[in-house]
Amino acid sequence: MVSEIAEQYLKVVYNLTEDGGVAKTSDVAKTMGVAPASVTEMLQKLSKQGYLKHEKYKGATLKPKGLKIARQVTRKHRLLERFLNDLCGIRGKARHAQACKMEHVLTDDAERQLCRMLNRPSECPHGKHIPKCERGIACEKCTKETVPLVDLGEGDVGTVSHLASKDKDELCRILAMGFVPGSEVRVEKKVPMGGPIIVSLKGTKIALAREIGGALHMVRA
Repeated sequence: MVSEIAEQYLKVVYNLTEDGGVAKTSDVAKTMGVAPASVTEMLQKLSKQGYLKHEKYKGATLKPKGLKIARQVTRKHRLLERFLNDLCGIRGKARHAQACKMEHVLTDDAERQLCRMLNRPSECPHGKHIPKCERGIACEKCTKETVPLVDLGEGDVGTVSHLASKDKDELCRILAMGFVPGSEVRVEKKVPMGGPIIVSLKGTKIALAREIGGALHMVRA
């Protein structure tokens, strides 16, 4: 398992070489805000560990082992930037800085749930491509593994996977109620004739409109 600082270096090298070429020491130093000598030392260390190839006076390119980690971290970072931009309204350097902090602690399961909640975005707010996940299955199949809460029966329990709504205000309301990815929900009662769905969330009973029940996608327990 690599350290957070190593992940950061691999991500920067990935970003600098995404369109081909090599990552120059000076460019890595400028991006990370550290001295070139410190960059050289770290690149040499990562090279010895087999994560990248470093050539003096030329720069660095990722090896397969480093590329896999860099793609995973970059995917998490760009999904987080999408989330912070679209749902939290955070812009500019603050958004980037927050995503940098969160990318190292975001679990793979949470990353998949975040992707589902954002409706499988293909680009980050900067217009850069979001690398595909490592699950090895099509995005459409991944989404089909879930069911809308409204389709669960009384007594059924599920875990919130994602929110299938393009309405930013609706998404914010649902999140504010506590229906975040990973939350366990139990359907207590479904009022007939299109009435609300009574659910339990963290010990509290909540009446949800059918429209919200349709936007909440669940993984059956």
